[in-house]
Amino acid sequence: MQVAAPPGPASPAQALEFQRQLDRALATRVEEIPWGVSIHRDDLPHVTDLNVLIVERVPPGLYATAVMVEADRLQAGLPHRAVRVDDQEAAPYLAPHFAASGWILERTALMLLRRPPDRRVSSADVVEVELDQLRAAREAAIGRAHRDLDVAAEVVAVGALQHEDARVRAYAALVGGEVAAYCLLRIGEGGAKLVEVEALARAQGHGLGRATIWAAISAARRERAHPIFVECHDKEWEKSVFRRLGFDEAGKVHRFIRPWGDPQPRSNTLSY
Repeated sequence: MQVAAPPGPASPAQALEFQRQLDRALATRVEEIPWGVSIHRDDLPHVTDLNVLIVERVPPGLYATAVMVEADRLQAGLPHRAVRVDDQEAAPYLAPHFAASGWILERTALMLLRRPPDRRVSSADVVEVELDQLRAAREAAIGRAHRDLDVAAEVVAVGALQHEDARVRAYAALVGGEVAAYCLLRIGEGGAKLVEVEALARAQGHGLGRATIWAAISAARRERAHPIFVECHDKEWEKSVFRRLGFDEAGKVHRFIRPWGDPQPRSNTLSY
């Protein structure tokens, strides 16, 4: 089913604002700071996306050292330190200072849906499913990215968190009754984000990954979500998949991770 293009071009500011809505909805604690916010999910301490210091704006005189000190204070007791810098202009200038202190840069591409796809997409082989039906596929996909079993389990749990402002809908292509590709959609008032976009080995060469993404997009459009966006790894082959479906790259999201805090394993990004 083809759906008309959304009204007006989406902006990076709209996507980041919706991401902040998701952050707050899924957090158990939120602490305001002068230049951003500290997000905490106390029952899932290994997940860096939900235990993170978010720098929303970089005022004059705010240096990377001050951000690191604040992260140490606010994230005491966590197995990591995590900072997300939403200020697109400031993040590249802060990066060398974080790197010099042993922090790891994780940069993703912010892709916004702005155009029709390059060719007709059929989602006839894709169905909306309950999250429980995807559990085995999600555990396998997430387990490949997170070798520590405890960390992987927390990432699986994050994807299943429900909130009225951050509802999860799930779409899957089935081959022989087994999940070949799946995509989760986080949707709330004012926007939608594609998360956990996975095409498994049995989907390769059949267009099922593309069809599954399009099914999620179509559902978001039917609910008049705007913007519709995704964060993907900042690699050309991955970005090209979304470009062909009508997404434009509109910026970068910079996360700085220090893999040690109080000694425990950590998780990666893109979990919700």
